[in-house]
Amino acid sequence: MRMIFLLIFAVLLSACSAFYVVPGYSPYVSLNPPTIQHWQKPNTIGRTNVDKRWQDAKECGVKTYRDGNLDLSVRYPGMTTEQIKQRSIAISSCMESKGYVYIKTTECVDGKNNKLTGLCN
Repeated sequence: MRMIFLLIFAVLLSACSAFYVVPGYSPYVSLNPPTIQHWQKPNTIGRTNVDKRWQDAKECGVKTYRDGNLDLSVRYPGMTTEQIKQRSIAISSCMESKGYVYIKTTECVDGKNNKLTGLCN
């Protein structure tokens, strides 16, 4: 009888696999770099000057760095939802006018190998 329970227990344990330890894992979410790193100069992708990029972002209207995630969707006192959207669009347009391109998350992260591609510094 003990042998049967031991056998059943062993079969149940073997049904567990490493693939189900972290359900819903996506490298595009967990490895996604901060927003500021997605903005790159076309001639220096992956090597864009971080100090100049931050200065340009501030000139475009970014007020708070927030560990690189910026404050594009922050509701400051007195702002409406529409004003938040307009501000975010204006900042993006300004960054583009300064010569930056926005690199997509799927280009920054190699989802097959679970690592960063090096395009977003």
